[in-house]
Amino acid sequence: MGSTMSVFTNILANNLCGGSARKLIAGWWYSILVLSLLLTIMSLWVISNRTAAEGFSSIWAAIMMIMLSVGGTMIMRRFHNSIAVGFFLGSIVATSQLFFLLFLIYLGYAGDRRAIRSEAGEENFMAFICFVQSILLCSFAAILGAHRTEILDRSQPIRNQMSGEFSATSDYQGSAADGSAQYKSPNIN
Repeated sequence: MGSTMSVFTNILANNLCGGSARKLIAGWWYSILVLSLLLTIMSLWVISNRTAAEGFSSIWAAIMMIMLSVGGTMIMRRFHNSIAVGFFLGSIVATSQLFFLLFLIYLGYAGDRRAIRSEAGEENFMAFICFVQSILLCSFAAILGAHRTEILDRSQPIRNQMSGEFSATSDYQGSAADGSAQYKSPNIN
């Protein structure tokens, strides 16, 4: 699955971004940010015109997207370690599932409004926006998962927990002709 996704995202990167996976990731993220802005503006409208439950679901989605947008942008720009990128990937997948559920909820609201012979265009539009956001987030998670090494910063040294020294080397030094490895004990002061 991973190699298939890498091939697919490489095709996308070649066709859309001149072969740069980093540009593909950034462009996909910016499209999510634009849709998040639209969703936030729409949630303010929903609060003023709809029921409390519908208002709460839309404002909760807006708050979650604001938090994901700020945190994701910080991780994409500054924190390039594996823990931050992994946390970001998990947050994206969870938010994608949230928006898929909101899509279903807004379709339910639209059905309820049609049942009482009321206009349901706004709910259908919100359902569509939530579905598109869910697809964008899910595909972004897949792209980022396939190309996470493009984001990770490999040049930072690894801090040795025991001695407090910085080291990017392994504890195993060299190898003998017979295949045995030499172990270097850590420098503990």
